[in-house]
Amino acid sequence: MTLKRLFIINAITLVSIGALSSCKKEGCTDPLATNYNPAAVTDDGSCETATASALAPPSGYTPTYPGTFATLIGIKSISTTSTPIGPINTEIGTAVAVFSEDGGANFMSAGTVSVDGNNLSAQTNNSYVYTPGQSNPTGITYGSTQNWSGTGAGWPSFNASTSVGFPSVAEISSSDVTMSSGYTLNCGSAVNADSIYFSVYGPNGTAMKIIGGGVSSYTFSASDLNALGAGSGFVQIVGINYDPQTIGGRTYYILNETARTKSVNIN
Repeated sequence: MTLKRLFIINAITLVSIGALSSCKKEGCTDPLATNYNPAAVTDDGSCETATASALAPPSGYTPTYPGTFATLIGIKSISTTSTPIGPINTEIGTAVAVFSEDGGANFMSAGTVSVDGNNLSAQTNNSYVYTPGQSNPTGITYGSTQNWSGTGAGWPSFNASTSVGFPSVAEISSSDVTMSSGYTLNCGSAVNADSIYFSVYGPNGTAMKIIGGGVSSYTFSASDLNALGAGSGFVQIVGINYDPQTIGGRTYYILNETARTKSVNIN
């Protein structure tokens, strides 16, 4: 093979490799990141979030009750995040379950716990959480009825279902928080809810209020907010429907929640 022919073949090879590389442009492919690159095809691990790494977004509201109880919570979690291409809403279906015989001071194992065929993961404190993974990034898709089950352990086995439905909570319209001025947390509308949970999460603390359904805003005073700490945070409005049931002589509080969450700056 002549040197001239070898040079031509190598040149064609280099051009082909360059073309393939340009088709697989690397960058941040997560639309929720602050440095999202819509032209990127391959994620290079450079994604950066808009919030402090020490503060995770809240998933919803998990109440405890006196005495012996189980709380089974289906959650439609809708988060709004500011990105270079504008606000992006992301809806994820999650779930939480806890079981206690001492008013929530300690949680008990209930074996394998699932909702609509999706197994929740047991945590070190015996609470149960469903967390979406790579194979199911949007989580649980809830229908008109939610079916819960537990195989039993310290807590007995059970089957429970509810059709109370999920509330409708509009997008949060409130902007950043100025602690010294108080803060009105508003979503425009929150309907078909038994109660509404309003909360502001800061780096150092949380302000929260739960009130009856039929309202879509709540005003926190400056004194309510003084423990939040300045920095990146979240505001959240949760519409909640309750369906308490007695199963095997034990009380089960089945909740369906629609949680609207927005990232904010706290000043």
